[in-house]
Amino acid sequence: MMAKLLRSWVRICATFGPGLAIVAMDIAFRGERISRLDHDGRLAWALSAIGTVVLWGALVTLAARGGRLFRLVFQTLLVLFAVVVVAGQAYTFVRYAAYVNHRAVLVGTNMLPSVGSQLWADRATVGRLIAPVVALALLAPAVRRALRDKKRDFLDNLSARRAGDLLVVGLLLFATLDPDHFAEQGAPPDVLYIQAMGQLAKARWVHDETVERLHPGKRTPRPIPALTAAPARPRNVLFVLTESVRAQSVCVDPKAPCEITPFSHRAAPKRLPLLGMRGVDSTTAISLAVFWSGVAPTASREAFHEMPLLWEYAAATGIDTAYWTSQNLLFGNSGTWLEGVKFRHHTNATTLDPDADLDTGADDAKLVDKVLLDLPDMHEPFYGVVHLSNTHFPYLIKDELAPFQPQMENSGPGYEIPMRNRYHDAIYAQDWAVGKLIDGVRKSPFGERTVIVYLSDHGEQMREKGAVGHTGTLYEQELRIPAWIDAPRGTLTDSEQTALTTLRSAPLLTLDVFPTMMDLLGLWDRPKLGNLAAEIPGQSLLRGGSDPSIAREITNCTALWACAFRNWGAISGTRKLIACQADRDWLCYDVANDPGEEHLLPKERCADLLPLAERTGRPF
Repeated sequence: MMAKLLRSWVRICATFGPGLAIVAMDIAFRGERISRLDHDGRLAWALSAIGTVVLWGALVTLAARGGRLFRLVFQTLLVLFAVVVVAGQAYTFVRYAAYVNHRAVLVGTNMLPSVGSQLWADRATVGRLIAPVVALALLAPAVRRALRDKKRDFLDNLSARRAGDLLVVGLLLFATLDPDHFAEQGAPPDVLYIQAMGQLAKARWVHDETVERLHPGKRTPRPIPALTAAPARPRNVLFVLTESVRAQSVCVDPKAPCEITPFSHRAAPKRLPLLGMRGVDSTTAISLAVFWSGVAPTASREAFHEMPLLWEYAAATGIDTAYWTSQNLLFGNSGTWLEGVKFRHHTNATTLDPDADLDTGADDAKLVDKVLLDLPDMHEPFYGVVHLSNTHFPYLIKDELAPFQPQMENSGPGYEIPMRNRYHDAIYAQDWAVGKLIDGVRKSPFGERTVIVYLSDHGEQMREKGAVGHTGTLYEQELRIPAWIDAPRGTLTDSEQTALTTLRSAPLLTLDVFPTMMDLLGLWDRPKLGNLAAEIPGQSLLRGGSDPSIAREITNCTALWACAFRNWGAISGTRKLIACQADRDWLCYDVANDPGEEHLLPKERCADLLPLAERTGRPF
């Protein structure tokens, strides 16, 4: 009798053990966070945890019953689900302190390439996660079958058909339930994955362009030749990159009055302003590719994914590297695109805050605290990126740092002033953190040897041309960005200082950012760069930058990131020829005389730009 009871309990454990193990894993990872959910959130998590146990129990039952072929099919499915769902989600949590959920999928995470590349890129870590998962997935049905009772007890009465019914109903239930009924990340990892796949299938069915357009994928960078850094002066480089901040809303010129960004204004009084800096796009993913790899927005998809990034050039020469960001790297394959890049220090939104918003990210102030904590561990010379996020719509504000009132999140017509106030409050709060960062760097032992470069990835429209946000147009509000360089005495040569001073009001493009960073690190004129340098269209600002009379393509529709709102154009100096999907012809402006782009010029004034603009696309 005792033996039979023991066999029954062992079989129960084998049947429901995998599901219980997943729930236990989630509690081990996030026990404190789960306990902090509200009553409804804890109830939803508990019910979905019960569903996890039942679903995996049904799958184990199917893998333990029937003929050999039937069992093999479901054993294979069991192992496959265990690896992709459980190990994949566990690995995602190890990297980001969060699981992949429906929000991450619907903003562009290509699930199969992402999961596959992640598992392969970090095989050692993944192996440690996969081994126990696969062992349990193989062992559970084997034990379940070996200890079956030929006289059929209640477990054997759970026939393959009933187990199949439970499995199908459970999968459909979780796949079709509205995940917004749950708290953010408010379910076990397998349920979050099923929800994500259900929402993805729904989006594919209705041809939602958000999930159907192109996004960055996994990179396969070309090998970097043996280089030796030879900077003109010994220096470190800290690249402070913000999000969605337009030049007209901040204090770029240190001599101008300043209300919105007073903290950085005070902390860097001798900064060298670049008042005419414009992007060649207004989309974060495209801007980052331009900044970090040097390619033009119209480059091929292969070029985007093959060109090495600044960190990789630096690391190849022994320069220490870091990437601190409050951006949520689960957005749009951002994390996948950076796989394989080695940093001494790396922080992202979900390691700062597991519940970080996909748009506004984690608190920029927390990120700055982490940067200042890590900086003493960096070896000189170093190249570090501090990538901020809170100024993305809907704009993260702090009541104690919100002087622009009234403000509100409503971006509809009629709310232009309170929405602009909210935007400025977000910039103000972020600038408090930037000021703290600059002060901390300057007070550090290496502060007098560190050049700080400040830029935004693109601008932001506040309904001046019809919308709130970015990516929709190529007007000045979305293209013209703040840019300045704060270089302590002795970190620049006289000729470099003169070049930057001369460029104060010159029309510039972000194509020159990558060469400038390489030049600061002493890598730009290395003869061994060869073909790599030949594919980079920009020139170092330390040497005068690119000739502004050379026309360049500008667009948000690229092979790396397919635009939601089509727009195309070309720019030469201060003349722009642009169009978006709603226009019936090309629009010609000269922003030197018409900074608000209120007065359309005859198209003939931009006739030389037309062939180049039409290479990017034609809406008519």
